[in-house]
Amino acid sequence: MMKVDMYNNLNKRILLTGAVLLLLISSLVLIISCSKPGKQGASAVKEEAAGIHETYENGPASLTLDADKSSMTIAERLNLTIRVIVDEEYEVTMPDLTGRLEQFGIVDWHTTQPELLDNNKKRITRTYVLEPFLSGDYTIPPMEAQFYKESVGDADTHSISTSELTVKVNSLLPEDIKEMKLHDIRPPVPYPTDYRKWILIAGGVLLLTAAGIFAWFYYKRRARTVDAHAVMLTPHEIAYRELDELASEGLAEKGEIKPYYQRVSGILRRYIENRFGLRAPEQTTEEFLAGLDRSSGLPENFKPLLRTFLRHCDLVKFAEFMPGQEESLRAFESCRDFIRGTEEKERV
Repeated sequence: MMKVDMYNNLNKRILLTGAVLLLLISSLVLIISCSKPGKQGASAVKEEAAGIHETYENGPASLTLDADKSSMTIAERLNLTIRVIVDEEYEVTMPDLTGRLEQFGIVDWHTTQPELLDNNKKRITRTYVLEPFLSGDYTIPPMEAQFYKESVGDADTHSISTSELTVKVNSLLPEDIKEMKLHDIRPPVPYPTDYRKWILIAGGVLLLTAAGIFAWFYYKRRARTVDAHAVMLTPHEIAYRELDELASEGLAEKGEIKPYYQRVSGILRRYIENRFGLRAPEQTTEEFLAGLDRSSGLPENFKPLLRTFLRHCDLVKFAEFMPGQEESLRAFESCRDFIRGTEEKERV
């Protein structure tokens, strides 16, 4: 029996404790739910108070003026809305701020089409987006909306006006800007070095140097080739070349006999010097012929021919003897025959 009583008392305590806890939780929930609307209401009032909201009435018309800010920074924009509600039988002329704002700049504006409401009313809305230029107190002048019956015309026109509005525009700079000290400007930064110019200059110098070295080696090699080729030519080959050059100039055909004989005589003398080692070019004809008699290198059968040829050339050069073209050509052939008869034979 005692066990049953103890069990009943324990159950009563548990139930009582649960009831107390439930009551506490319910009270807490009620307090929280009641406190939230209060905070929201305060926030709404504060947000509402941040802008400008005014309503004006005149007869069948009412004008509502809304500005989303009464205080703003210079970096913000102000949205200004004008709403006119009037009987639908009236025509409305909305206020116009163009040219009336000295401080604000109009960024954008637009007007809605008339919107029908209950009780035979209509609503027209015009919205301006305004932008400040400087900080300070900005004034929006009074605005006037006119309305009249369409059936009567504008002869019986009524108006509804707003009051002057003031919007405070704050600067973004700190209030203690006068006490701020400007740092000294940094010294000018030098231009970065453009290495491309120096690379191009160096490349050009290297290219010109390489071209000069190549040209020098080419010239030296060619000069050596020409010299070697000249050394390889025999005296009669050199004489034949000079005779061919003389023939191509056509001096005899042009009547330039004296220069022609001087060239032929010079070719023969140089050939004799190169072929037989006689100092023919520096000697007079008589000196050369005297030495020719003492020389054993020149074949005897060619000595008379050589004497006749050289004396004939002296007549033209010094005695003003003028042979004809045919005789001049025979002298040329005599020089060639002499070279052909005395040229050095190839050794096998």
